[in-house]
Amino acid sequence: MRIESIAVYTADLTYTGKAYAFAGGRSHRVFTSTVVAVTTNTGLVGYGEVCPCGPNYMAAFSEGIPSCLSLLAPSVIGEDPTHTTRIHECMDQALTGHAAAKAAIDIACWDLLGKHAGLPVYALLGGLLSPSMPLHRNVPLAESDEMEESLRQFRSEGFRRFQIKLGRSVEEDIDLVRALSKVKHADELWMCDINRAWRQDEAVRFSRALEDLEIYLEQPCYSYEECLSVRRRIRHPVKLDESLNSLADVQRALRDDAMDAMALKVSRVGGLTPSRIIRDVCVDAGIAMTIEDAWGSGIATAAYAHLAVSTPAKALLTTTDLHNYNTSQLATGAPEVFSGQMTLSDRPGLGVVPDFEKLTLLDVYE
Repeated sequence: MRIESIAVYTADLTYTGKAYAFAGGRSHRVFTSTVVAVTTNTGLVGYGEVCPCGPNYMAAFSEGIPSCLSLLAPSVIGEDPTHTTRIHECMDQALTGHAAAKAAIDIACWDLLGKHAGLPVYALLGGLLSPSMPLHRNVPLAESDEMEESLRQFRSEGFRRFQIKLGRSVEEDIDLVRALSKVKHADELWMCDINRAWRQDEAVRFSRALEDLEIYLEQPCYSYEECLSVRRRIRHPVKLDESLNSLADVQRALRDDAMDAMALKVSRVGGLTPSRIIRDVCVDAGIAMTIEDAWGSGIATAAYAHLAVSTPAKALLTTTDLHNYNTSQLATGAPEVFSGQMTLSDRPGLGVVPDFEKLTLLDVYE
């Protein structure tokens, strides 16, 4: 089997809420997604999707991904898409960095590998180990009464794991979490996500002021070194996110005992091929993971869901249903959600089909 062509599409995704707001004054309502369709000489087609969470979250922005794909696509045409490591070698030779753009092609190749084998992708990533995946819901930064209402709404839908977005002054965030904690249920898991907004002293002050609460601190400071220093001085478990962009970053964090948990975002590290390795290293090291992505519709959700469902349950902290964060869908067959849990079908490949009526064709490479 050989890749004959790669088509690149785009579409805007509108957030279901007023605004998706987090630290640093970052607030977004519309996200631009990129979808690729990789067609082979056998007639099989694989699909991939990447969607940065705005231009100022990770080292990727939506307008740049099609330009990267113009360099990457010719490098893999003629290659066997089922040889995913070889595909990555070709892409790395064509373009240094730009993991998110490479992830789009990588995900499509895994879709093709599953379809070629007649198996769901999760069977190729380790098997069905967490059939019902625990979901968290993001609670965007807003006034305390709005955030409390969001918690009530999500709780009524069966969610018990929450990512609480923070990032104002440390005093305001202490007061906010203290106020919200009055409605916290004993069976709930709360991750206070600061998105790199604080200095070390502020993160330590926050943790010490709320030592009586069972919460995680997620990426409290900008740099890895700052987060490591904070981790050594507080009692709350620390979850790293933006500091981890590669297997080397994860290995360093494990050597330094820098984290209790991590967020593994598939597009940020280059797709399912490198994500599988990072996942397995963390499972072996006893590190809990949130397996997800920055943003996206049903194709992106399906990709990381196949990785999450093939992860041992004891290592899967949470995942999320990003496709349900949008007012419209770009694909059919996305994972199903019920009462705070997500499940996958056993259809071959990723099990999703793009809705091409909602996509705009940008380029075709042959």
